Amino acid sequence: MGKSRISGMKKYFVFILIFWSCQLFAQQTFRTEMGEIQFDASTPLEDIYAINEKVNLILRDDGEIAVLLLVKEFDFKRKLMQEHFNENYVESDKYPKAYFTGKIDSFSLDKLTAESHSFILRGELTLHGVTRPVVTEVSISREEDTLNLRTEFIAKTEDYKIKVPKILFMKVGKEVQVSVSAQLNQT
Repeated sequence: MGKSRISGMKKYFVFILIFWSCQLFAQQTFRTEMGEIQFDASTPLEDIYAINEKVNLILRDDGEIAVLLLVKEFDFKRKLMQEHFNENYVESDKYPKAYFTGKIDSFSLDKLTAESHSFILRGELTLHGVTRPVVTEVSISREEDTLNLRTEFIAKTEDYKIKVPKILFMKVGKEVQVSVSAQLNQT
C-alpha cells in the first residue's frame, strides 16, 4: 500500500471516530445512583422481602438501558436472613454484582409527559453468574429533566442456578417478584 492510501484510511478512520463521538455526545442521558429494587420471595410459611436503594441506572434517549447493583446492598428485616441470602443463595462474595442491559421498544422522549406511558422492555439480567432474557412492561413519566421509571417482573431461582436447600423449599418462593423504581436526572 502506498503512503497516500494509508493517509487516506487514517483520515477516514478519524472522521468516523469524530462522527461516532458526536453521535454519542448528542444523545440525552438520564441516570441515578439511588434507584430502588425490591424483591419478594415470600411463601405462606415465611416473609422473605429485601430492598436495595443504591442501584445505578442509566437510560439513553434511544431507549438503551443499563442497571448495575451490588448484591450485598439488599437489606432484609432479619440480619440472619440477609446473611443466608448472601452466603448460601446468591453467593455475593463470588458474584458481587447483578446487571441488566436492554432496550425499550419504540422509546421516545417526545412521548413522555407527567402521565405514565407504558413501553416493552427487552434485555438480559445477569445474576449469580447466569444471564437470562427478560421481557416486561415498563412505565415512564417525565417532569422537565427528570424521568420516573417503574417495572416489575418475575425471576425464577432455578433459572439463575440459585439452589434452595430441600429442607427450606417450602419457605423460599421459587418465583421471586422483582420491582424496580427510579427517578433519573438528565446528565
